[in-house]
Amino acid sequence: MYKIRHNVGNLPNNFRPKLSSENMEYHLHDRNNICIEDDNVYILTELLVDIAYPTYKDEYDKRWECFYVPIRRNRKIITVPIWIMEYNDEFFIVVQSFGGFSVKKGDKYNGKFYYNIISETLKFSSIIQKDEDILQKLVPYDVRTGKIKGCYILERLLSQQEKKDTYEKYENYRMCIENDLTSQIEISLNDYMNVAGICYKAAYPEKAENLSNVDMYKKWADGRHGGMLSIQDWNSKEEFSEWYHDGVHIGSHPFEIVFSWHRHGIHLYPPNDSKGVYTLRVTNYAYAWDFIKMVSALIDMKIPFEAGELENVLNYLGGDTYFTVNSGGENDFRYVPSRECKQKYFYDIEWEDLKVVKWKN
Repeated sequence: MYKIRHNVGNLPNNFRPKLSSENMEYHLHDRNNICIEDDNVYILTELLVDIAYPTYKDEYDKRWECFYVPIRRNRKIITVPIWIMEYNDEFFIVVQSFGGFSVKKGDKYNGKFYYNIISETLKFSSIIQKDEDILQKLVPYDVRTGKIKGCYILERLLSQQEKKDTYEKYENYRMCIENDLTSQIEISLNDYMNVAGICYKAAYPEKAENLSNVDMYKKWADGRHGGMLSIQDWNSKEEFSEWYHDGVHIGSHPFEIVFSWHRHGIHLYPPNDSKGVYTLRVTNYAYAWDFIKMVSALIDMKIPFEAGELENVLNYLGGDTYFTVNSGGENDFRYVPSRECKQKYFYDIEWEDLKVVKWKN
């Protein structure tokens, strides 16, 4: 058995965590629906949360932020934050950067590994209670959370002048079409396809050069058109209106003109009963550059439309939007503990303070 290097001097010499990072990744990685029905694990979790006051509680649930579990990684000892929530006689436990599981009372007794997570956390809590500063040395930065501005991590940025010019161009145009916002207009399918074609040619000029409007739509759109392409007369405003209002397209994505596997891409919604303009929206910001090209082209072609998210998109492309660090959500930056990553990003990250539960004794 190899020897663990003690990277913190005030840990007991014989301190050796039972768990390793490999164990944690194997049992928890990308598995958020693990339910352990084991009385032993449940009782031990009760003992753990009983040594600290809840960080938050109401009539429905209690939460503790955070306990810490020690693990072995690369022959060193590190500790990882653990969040616990108690709701309806069930504990929900999240291990930062690894995953989560829940614990209920039961007699399946299938929770040996999860029992070790709680028992190791309980054992290490006595060490933290004596010296919380130990966490500063034991919690690595790839499991800590924080935030960083996009200008430090995005490879391509929109200049502040371009950002300002684009937003002013849109706002000035929006004032010109203000009356259209409350008017009611009807369009045909060909009208819609013509506007979509303007968007495609702006974003993908070379690939769209020799394609018809419908060919561009078939190439880039979601594909689930909900019967829109089956309209008989593409020049008929009445037929398009009947198709739009009969609800047959509900559940489909006829207006997602740029498809994205992750969430949604770019939507172009037609005018409706309450709004006499098109609506352009982007959900996945991987298509943000395409989106602003479309915005500019629609203005140039004097198409009445609105793009309510434009300011947020411009802030994103200009590097003014914050990304979370190591939180795993949307627009999250994963910090890697390497020399290169430290030199490039460490000092620009606004690291959050480590959270520790308030101990009862």
